[in-house]
Amino acid sequence: MAPSSTYLTATLLIIGALVQSTTAYNSSIFQTIQPVFDFLLGSTPTVEALVKSPANQQLYHEGGAYHPPTGALWVVSDQIANATNRPIFRVTDLDSPASVHVERINHTIPIPVGAYRNVPGSPLGDVILFAAQGTLAKSPPAGVYAMNPYPPYNTSLVIGAYGDNAFNSLDDVTVSPDGVIFFSDPPYGFGQGNRPHPMLPNQVYSFNPRTNDLRVAADGFVRPNGVKASPDGNTIYIGDTGANLYEHEPLDLQGSRTIYAFDRVDGFLTNRRVFAMPQAYASAADGIKVDSYGNVWAAVAGQGISVWDKRGLLLGGINISVAGGNLGFGRPGEVYLLGGDTIFKVSVSKAVVGA
Repeated sequence: MAPSSTYLTATLLIIGALVQSTTAYNSSIFQTIQPVFDFLLGSTPTVEALVKSPANQQLYHEGGAYHPPTGALWVVSDQIANATNRPIFRVTDLDSPASVHVERINHTIPIPVGAYRNVPGSPLGDVILFAAQGTLAKSPPAGVYAMNPYPPYNTSLVIGAYGDNAFNSLDDVTVSPDGVIFFSDPPYGFGQGNRPHPMLPNQVYSFNPRTNDLRVAADGFVRPNGVKASPDGNTIYIGDTGANLYEHEPLDLQGSRTIYAFDRVDGFLTNRRVFAMPQAYASAADGIKVDSYGNVWAAVAGQGISVWDKRGLLLGGINISVAGGNLGFGRPGEVYLLGGDTIFKVSVSKAVVGA
């Protein structure tokens, strides 16, 4: 769930031509802070508006899960008023705006938000995992759902409660290389009027589908949000967007807008430490992804994309002023920023591959 765009608008705006066509290398868009960022960008980075929704609807806001066997990018819309679910889109033929195809998928997942492709070899198989907020109804519950990435796109519930306790309203999900699922559970659904009063602390959980081990992985957050594992699975990154307690409430400028890093040891997350905080005005990191080098890429509302190395050193940014909340890697050298009403395709060095 992205913090509300009404207050997360950066002062850095991008030229209007950006949303109309491919934009060649422009230092106001591609901002290098450390020289290695030029290597990641490559010699001719570009940004183009791949898909734009009709009437500026916020259809392309969350998800960002790429499925290599089918070349499909799975995307989830923002909240739609008076709805008990959110549209899921399967976006294919990603070469250009002229070729792209957007398919709306019928589903019964109760308000999906985050999405991630399951890792090969997992007992869950080749599926797209969704973090679902849930609704005011008890069934189907808030939880992690698996969707078949092939027709008929059938779904199943992976985990739907913590013992006797209903989850608050899941936000994001990821899978470590060994198949363990991590997911965040803030109370944003309650603030939107979609969920009952929260029954659990605002935490991040892990679930091992091989052993059915469900546990609290990390607590002490105000609003746990984006979550991602390092390429080796030994570090877990978790964003806290506590400055945005609920949508449509004033921003708490002193609230948490931090990405934390944890060491993963024997099933536990330890050594909690500040990893990074976005530098754009009044901004927070929502979606978090990691490339094969271990660099952390974060969607930052109002700014675009910020990139840090695994030590927390800010390498640079891709400045696209949008209200969206997530991103995803595609084929080598492709990054997709979900800008709310627009999917932006960012073409960088083919050495950049999602982990």
